[in-house]
Amino acid sequence: MTRPDVTRPAPSPTVIDMPGWRPIALHALRTTTLVSLLPMAVFYATMARFGLRAAVLTTVGWYYAGLLAKIMRRKPVLAAAMLGAGLLSVRAVVTFLTGSAFLYFVQPVAGTVATATAFATTALAGRPILDRLAHEFCPFPAELSERLRADNFFGRISLVWAATYLVNAVGTLWLLTSASLTGFIVLKSVLGPVITVAAVLTSYLVFRRTTRRQGITVRWTRPATA
Repeated sequence: MTRPDVTRPAPSPTVIDMPGWRPIALHALRTTTLVSLLPMAVFYATMARFGLRAAVLTTVGWYYAGLLAKIMRRKPVLAAAMLGAGLLSVRAVVTFLTGSAFLYFVQPVAGTVATATAFATTALAGRPILDRLAHEFCPFPAELSERLRADNFFGRISLVWAATYLVNAVGTLWLLTSASLTGFIVLKSVLGPVITVAAVLTSYLVFRRTTRRQGITVRWTRPATA
């Protein structure tokens, strides 16, 4: 007796809702402006009028004012922000004592290389630190997180960001040794965000490829309108 052919329906794709991409993009743009563009503009304007030491003190004051504003509005202050304040203070002291703009701008290169190394080594070890950092930046649903981990998505984008930080470090050293201080500030202010945007777009393309391979349809929710 032959069994009748039974055609099984194809499994329907998994649909997962994600927060709207516009608030995420606006948050990234706001962060880039506050962390990169405005501090460079404040530093250059103050240095041109009052000198290097005044520019350093003004930039440090700008950073601490931002932290104080968060505390007064009772917003959470991440440990990374407090660590950044401490490192910036050390940079300011060294620069204030030596009067060297080169030392002020070259000191963060070590931190950039260390971050790239941490991203790469944790990814190769199978425990990417970027897994936790990505969830702080973008709230992935639990089901999506598990599927992404199963496909080693966070490991792949860790290597993307490790390469991004290394390019940033090498580019910073090259600009410091080949350009004038004014040229460095202008080029760094432009190229830094460009490199970051390229890494974000690459990460998004890897994300889309991973979700398609997993049979996941991501539905971006729209913000509610009044």
